[in-house]
Amino acid sequence: MITLTDVCKTYHVQRGSIEAIKHVSLTVQDGEIFGIIGYSGAGKSSLVRCINLLEVPDSGTITVNGIKITWEDENGRFARKTNHEMKTVRKGIGMIFQHFNLLERSTVFDNVAYPLKYSGNSKEQIRKRVAELLELVGLTDKTNVYPSQLSGGQKQRVAIARALANNPKVLLSDEATSALDPDATASILELLKELNQKLHLTIILITHEMSVIKSICHKVAVMEDGRVVEEGDVYSIFANPVQPITKKFIDSQSALSKIGYLLGHNAGLIDLSNNGRLVKLQFEKDAVGDALISEISRKFNVNLNIVLANVDIIQESPLGAIIVVIKGDPQNIQDALAYLQSMHVSVFPISAQEGN
Repeated sequence: MITLTDVCKTYHVQRGSIEAIKHVSLTVQDGEIFGIIGYSGAGKSSLVRCINLLEVPDSGTITVNGIKITWEDENGRFARKTNHEMKTVRKGIGMIFQHFNLLERSTVFDNVAYPLKYSGNSKEQIRKRVAELLELVGLTDKTNVYPSQLSGGQKQRVAIARALANNPKVLLSDEATSALDPDATASILELLKELNQKLHLTIILITHEMSVIKSICHKVAVMEDGRVVEEGDVYSIFANPVQPITKKFIDSQSALSKIGYLLGHNAGLIDLSNNGRLVKLQFEKDAVGDALISEISRKFNVNLNIVLANVDIIQESPLGAIIVVIKGDPQNIQDALAYLQSMHVSVFPISAQEGN
């Protein structure tokens, strides 16, 4: 388990002070893939680097794998593990970065073997462990290749293999897919998911893309201006975001976000004449597969025109939403929407002014 309690970090620069982390508290359970999302400058990278003391916080308690690495001493002063003590702690924490950090003049074998050479392993032990790791990340045929001969996705696989060399229980991923194309990103995310399951590896994943969170994370924390503003399991956050920044992240990867454009440009798809109402209907888990649209059309004598639709699979459960224009007698419309809500469909009215 990883716990952070009231962690703060301020950088002092020529122009003044920058509060990068402001009283952040988080708990990551063993075996979780925990995503931390935020825009540039939100403090997410500083936060993850505090977990292995690559950045030293100013205050707060951090515990990793049952070991306190920062704490408040009996006099109320900030205390931390020494750099020498952290050498042992860091063996249990692997880390991968956006730009791979590989040794360009060393082969794939030597890159992966690098941390093993300083852990008292024999040459045979190193050879065997590197072979295991390269098989794990699907690069057994690249042992003697140099980084310049690899694609971006392959370079990141080498970096992952190197990070796992000492059998860490925790893997920190700092924007590890941001420099990759969509196909390479998908393959790396799938690899991280497999490693999480095979090795019971706890992964903390830093990103600015909600699609990455949706793909593999169990829980997510949203950061803004150095603070965690929203946190929860990924499905619940996608289904019911509270903070404006969270809604913005979710809209950024949803087809439904185009509704503002359609309204603003007076697109012909949206005709609200004759008592028409524009609403978003959200179908969660059990309700997704039900034929509710055709049912309420018949049952309440209303017409529905589907403007936009989107279905996501999050944590192996469907989350669907459609934006519709519903027309008919006002009371029938009201009864139809009430019936949908009774069937666990969330109803969100959309104002025509939202496109302005």
